[in-house]
Amino acid sequence: MRRRGLNEDWQFHLGAIDEPMKTVRKAGAIGGLTAPLADEEGEVVLTGAGGEHFLRLIAQGNRDKGLAMLAGTELSGQLSEDWQTVDVPHDWKNQLPYVNNPALLMSGSKPDGIGYYRKTFTLSEDVSDKEQVMLHFDGVMRMASVWLNGIFLGDHYSGYSDFSFDITELARYGEEGLNVLLVKVDTTTGAEGWWYEGAGIYKEVYLEFLPKVRIDPQATFIETKRLEEKKAYLSVSVGVLNQSFDDADQLTIKSRLSGHTEWLEDSIAALSCGNYSYELTVDNPKLWSPESPHLYTAEFQLLQAGEVIDEFHQTVGIRTVDYTEAGFYLNGKLTELRGVCEHQDFGGIGVALNKDILRYKLRQMKAMGVNAYRSAHHFASRELLTLCDELGMIVMNENRILESSDWRIAELERMVKQTRHHPSLCFWSLCNEEVIGNTPFANRMAKKLAAVVRKATKESLIVSAELLNSEGIVNEEYMSNFDVKGVNYPESGVNGAGLAKLKERKPDVAYLSTESASYFSTRGIYQDDETKCHTSNFGSLYSMVLPGKREPGEPGAGGTAHPEEVMDFLENQPYTGGVFLWTFMDYYGEPSPFAWPGISSQFGISDTVGFEKDYYYYYQAKWTAQPMVHLMPHWNSEGLELDQEGRTEVRVFSNCSEIELFVNDRSCGRKPAGKDSTTWQIPFEAGCLKAVGYVADQPVAETSKVTSGTIDSVAVTERFDGEEYTLVEVAGRDAQGNFVPMVDSLVTVACENGKIIGLANGNPADLSGFNRQEKRLFSGKLLAVVKKNKEQPIKVSAQLKQH
Repeated sequence: MRRRGLNEDWQFHLGAIDEPMKTVRKAGAIGGLTAPLADEEGEVVLTGAGGEHFLRLIAQGNRDKGLAMLAGTELSGQLSEDWQTVDVPHDWKNQLPYVNNPALLMSGSKPDGIGYYRKTFTLSEDVSDKEQVMLHFDGVMRMASVWLNGIFLGDHYSGYSDFSFDITELARYGEEGLNVLLVKVDTTTGAEGWWYEGAGIYKEVYLEFLPKVRIDPQATFIETKRLEEKKAYLSVSVGVLNQSFDDADQLTIKSRLSGHTEWLEDSIAALSCGNYSYELTVDNPKLWSPESPHLYTAEFQLLQAGEVIDEFHQTVGIRTVDYTEAGFYLNGKLTELRGVCEHQDFGGIGVALNKDILRYKLRQMKAMGVNAYRSAHHFASRELLTLCDELGMIVMNENRILESSDWRIAELERMVKQTRHHPSLCFWSLCNEEVIGNTPFANRMAKKLAAVVRKATKESLIVSAELLNSEGIVNEEYMSNFDVKGVNYPESGVNGAGLAKLKERKPDVAYLSTESASYFSTRGIYQDDETKCHTSNFGSLYSMVLPGKREPGEPGAGGTAHPEEVMDFLENQPYTGGVFLWTFMDYYGEPSPFAWPGISSQFGISDTVGFEKDYYYYYQAKWTAQPMVHLMPHWNSEGLELDQEGRTEVRVFSNCSEIELFVNDRSCGRKPAGKDSTTWQIPFEAGCLKAVGYVADQPVAETSKVTSGTIDSVAVTERFDGEEYTLVEVAGRDAQGNFVPMVDSLVTVACENGKIIGLANGNPADLSGFNRQEKRLFSGKLLAVVKKNKEQPIKVSAQLKQH
């Protein structure tokens, strides 16, 4: 298989144009922007000798007039100055200004619209007649309509699934001229989610040149049937596809895994497929788990008359999953799910993420102690699943919506088949908080969707994510469709004791806490401020359930549940299997608990660019073993809550056994570490605040905060370096080099040997919008996303523009 990327040098137009036809009177004859323009190589319509004669015959010798009359061909077309050159991934909604419109608040306060992408490319005549040419889109948000060479290829409805077109016969080769690809992207036809979804070709586009007789990746997968001591019993399925017009004889399949080789022989009729399977035993298997994500490589070769005509490699993880009323079992071992839910956007670039940004997110999660990822609320991309395999992250993949229409069934079946070989994928969620849930109507559809998943794989557990009523009333036939009964926010006082009552009635059922917390916090902020959309990291008194400030401890104050409530609930109800915290990062849209000028959520354990909030370290203290200690708040009096005696709370998160606090090297006391945190109420005194963690009476970890002066400069630090992108942190410093925690100065950022593609600061009310040159710091920081020049190392610089 050969692959050719089509990510660079697209022409993009924001706004409607005269839309090309989708149906035609004569083949390949739509013309206009779907075909070569006057200054491009190739004819608008390729015509044979007879066609030329016919067109002239019906139009007094005027061939072009004949095309217009007979076929309705748009013969002229040109790109106006409104078209601009872009590379994909591209999110055009990310670059639009924010709009104060209540109807757009949940979806990120950006307007919907229509955009067009146009690209030309050539194909040489030496493309083998034994190859099939596939045009593949990894993701287009949202409704996509695609034309190629004057032919309408089709529509694709969902922004959360990839799609392909076979263009083998539709492409132009050699002297036939340019291939012209036109894509309409329309977000006005209806949203899929109630969060920021972006708009545009937001993932990669490429051509695949595939042997017409080949191994079929979607039909080829390996399942772990069972594990015994020092043995794993596997089932290997191999699919072979014949897309040629001739029967394929004398075929041999060579399958190799873990030193075992199997030979299979057959022939396949033209335009048909064959499926083969066999059992395999692996001695002393290395099992896949979050702690040790071992991957094998299965190698498949397809030979015809002894000659290799196709090769295919697939990574394999040997593992088993089960779920009982006691919780989740991985490889027969009871495993606590320490999970997070996550949307797919990122500060500064919207949804136009690549694999580097996903790796950065996952590394941040792993450092916190996370072992499970819920793709909320949509299909996980193949690049995400590949990284989760590699890094060791259990995945709950999620069907977008509980509907069993033909196109949704076909999409679910395709997504399950193309991802079922990923060992990280341990759960399939069929739905999330559907209002039709627990009805006979929903039962009929859930039964159908569950059957689609179970037919394709036995490697994943089927779950739903339900918001129970306070009485725990469910439709038992509906719930019987799922291997695991998922419950969102069972720990929340707002939702009452629904799970407890259901558990009492149905004690032997398997339950899973599929969504938890939704705790408000703004990075670096320790006072509530509605005008700035700020919520305190110590615990906000604002609620998304009721307006205005609430009383401390009132249900809903500070979010659906505080982190301490979540972990206490899990400790006392371990049968819920673990948690999936909402969410790991802030995301655009759904700006609870405030409305405009709020433009992003505040549920994240980190902000929109992955800068850690304080409670990141609360979970890290619970879920990791390396000695650590974290201290909050910052140590500048500005922004702190001081009582009448000038005292403020100091809170420490640590996994050490004892904690000692110092102010300017004077001890404030050494205490046994609290169950959730260790706190002091001390007078504010400018200088150095330090916390030291002890294990067995020995200091093993420490951290400190220093009172800063006014900002004097900014420091640039590489935060993450990937294959294509580098993430650079820009932070305010005073004259002594101390971090300035409250500053919001305007900063200019420049880059040599690279390109800044986005700046963001995590401010949940930053209305300044898209900008690649300057941005204000927020709580002292901002992040630059830089596309690297692979020839030379990048150099990012930043300067204060305004103090």
